Parts: sequence; structure tokens; C-alpha cells
Amino acid sequence: MTKKNKKDGLVAGDNSIVIGGNMMGSSIVIGDGNTISNQSVNVAPLFKTLEDVVDQNIEITSAQKEDIKAELQEVQAELEKPNPDEGFLTRRFRNLKRMTPDIVDVAFETLKNPIGGVAEVVKRIAKKMAEDANA
Repeated sequence: MTKKNKKDGLVAGDNSIVIGGNMMGSSIVIGDGNTISNQSVNVAPLFKTLEDVVDQNIEITSAQKEDIKAELQEVQAELEKPNPDEGFLTRRFRNLKRMTPDIVDVAFETLKNPIGGVAEVVKRIAKKMAEDANA
């Protein structure tokens, strides 16, 4: 049972939830002790930025740019999965590093900023590659 209170807005009874506005794209979870995880991080804008960096680099040939973009697309597709394969991503980043180390550094810095697991996976791969380089 809800009632309207002009001074305070909408008032609901005990254990009630009042939702207003557009709920599109939202999750409603009912119950106690729920854990909610958002695995869908939109990394596409980050990869658009990386492709722009590749395009603007005059030291990279057109053929190399296409290869780098293909590697970046594979990395993007993997990072968009709920459980990205770290081994696969490490191989892709090693390939990128062989082609152009600067792009890998830019990619790591760009990708470390998103929320959630994507950032953590990228941080672990960056650390592993740094350890491999020092070994």
C-alpha cells in the first residue's frame, strides 16, 4: 500500500521499494545477501582511442598498422568476455610489443582505467610482461 505525501514525495510501507524514472538497462535483485557484479564493461571507446594512436604514428607502416589493429581487435573481443583468457591476452600483447612497444605501453595505460575485472586482468598481464622483460 502506497500513499502520496505532498511534502515528502512518495511514501511506501515497510520493506517496500519505490522506483521512479527509466529502468532500462537496470537490474533489480530481490533477497538478502546478494552479490551483484557487472561484467559488461564497454571497452570499445578505449580501443577506438588506441586505433587513433596507431593511425597517427608516422613510424608505423600501413601494413603494420593493419596487423596492430587486428591484434587490438582480438584483445578487445577477449576483454569483452565475462572471463577473459589471460594466456591468450598475454600472447596478443607480446605480439603487439614485438611490433611496436610504444603501443603496448599506451594500451596498458589506457586499459587500466576501466572498472571491474578488465582493469585487473590488464594489470596482471602488464606485471607479468614486465617480469618477463627483466628475466
